[in-house]
Amino acid sequence: MLTPSNLTLYEAKLKECVLANKQDRDPKFTPLCSVERVHMPASYFRMLEEVLGDAQDDLRYNSSDPAMQITIANMICLSWPSISFNARTCTAIIKWMSSPLHEPFASFFVENCFVAKQNLRPEIASQARIVGTQRVGAFKGAYEGSKKEPDVLFKYIGQDHNVLHTAVVEIGFAETYEELVEDAKLWIEGTGDVKTVILIKVEESPCYRCPTGMLEDGEIRGLGFPRPIGVDTSMVSRQDAKDSFGPLQINNLVWVNKISVFFKFWIRDEASGKAKQKGTRAYLAPDNVASELDLKLSDFYPLDAADGGNVGFPLTFDRLRLDLETSCEELAVLRRQEMLIDLAKRTENVHDRDYT
Repeated sequence: MLTPSNLTLYEAKLKECVLANKQDRDPKFTPLCSVERVHMPASYFRMLEEVLGDAQDDLRYNSSDPAMQITIANMICLSWPSISFNARTCTAIIKWMSSPLHEPFASFFVENCFVAKQNLRPEIASQARIVGTQRVGAFKGAYEGSKKEPDVLFKYIGQDHNVLHTAVVEIGFAETYEELVEDAKLWIEGTGDVKTVILIKVEESPCYRCPTGMLEDGEIRGLGFPRPIGVDTSMVSRQDAKDSFGPLQINNLVWVNKISVFFKFWIRDEASGKAKQKGTRAYLAPDNVASELDLKLSDFYPLDAADGGNVGFPLTFDRLRLDLETSCEELAVLRRQEMLIDLAKRTENVHDRDYT
């Protein structure tokens, strides 16, 4: 827990690691994405937002070189940490980077929603919307003061132009399933509108450790890795051709372990207003347990049958599995690239120390 006596030191340390765009860790063992959870009261979270804002301003404006300003702006857009706060549990969540494994799921829901909406009357279709990350702060009750960025947000624009947040998709790779459940409770119990939350848990077994982490820098250079240019997934191989979701290798080193994915639905209990589970887990990978989820637009939007609520929103997994396979390969390449970039940085630091 942060205290007033150590807050100044915490702010300085946080700002330093934000400016460096990484957490305080050993780069040899870093996964591509990371999430830090810090227990703090709401007043400290507001200070945290100010610290991050100040650091972002420093990055954005403290350069007279136009090319550097563009580079910094791109870095902020692509890898600036997103921050959320759960007021009930007094937990700040700092997510430093999304994994490539997030993208196929977000795209999957956006594309399926677009197809399903083609069956609605134009005036209804225009009211039913789906967006990517959007920060939401309109929570109530025990969750008042919370702020959250969902991975996918379903919105409905009422006749009076009132915006309702009606359903959410949360994707967790660095997060545990229990942490995702807390997200579901935040959305369902902390709002009056969200009635459906789809949790997608991506697990890697065993947990990833950089395969060169125990090697000296000279030993790593001796392996003869090519320069990290582009995302060439043709270099990725599988230990077993049947294992589409890992382990994945490059240069006979494992960069992605076995990946498994399951979907879990949480809905609002109309009597109590509390979050409750619906159905069992639907596994997408590695085993083809589920072929599709039979859903309707009314699961995502407040539509009755006359407005198209019974229109199917089928989530067919065959295409998603193919996209996930590609994302696993991309993750392997990016992890190897990150290792080589960290190696180059350490080499540069040595040269800097030798400079006189």
